[in-house]
Amino acid sequence: MTDRVVHPYDPTPAHTTAAPLTRPEPTAAPLTRPEPTGSGLTHADLLGYAVEADDGSAGTVDAHSEEVAPNHLVVDTGGPLLSKKVLLPRWAIARVDEANRTLHVARPRDLVKAAPLFDRDMRVTDPGYRARIDEHYRQEQRQH
Repeated sequence: MTDRVVHPYDPTPAHTTAAPLTRPEPTAAPLTRPEPTGSGLTHADLLGYAVEADDGSAGTVDAHSEEVAPNHLVVDTGGPLLSKKVLLPRWAIARVDEANRTLHVARPRDLVKAAPLFDRDMRVTDPGYRARIDEHYRQEQRQH
């Protein structure tokens, strides 16, 4: 019997006496990359945090945040009956108050609440969706 070259993830045995090789368990990339705020908090850490704009409350970090890329959060800007979910770029976060579980955003509340709706399908199918979200938040920077 000739030995064959075995790829490290090939589940078939190299010969009859060897046990099959198993593929390592896939792991999701951790969302622990430090953010511009320097907080280093992951999406999971930020769930439920209040989002405070320059002029008042803008909402809370929603559980859907774990579905988006590490550079955005989903913010629920409404109450229990008027739920509206929008994307917030993490670069727009000016400060993180871990003691009070609050993200401070250097933008007006109306800008956050007027952001385009979070769309679970569009984030996957439209490559320009996040760019439009970023552009929405940058417009306020240009006006100052």
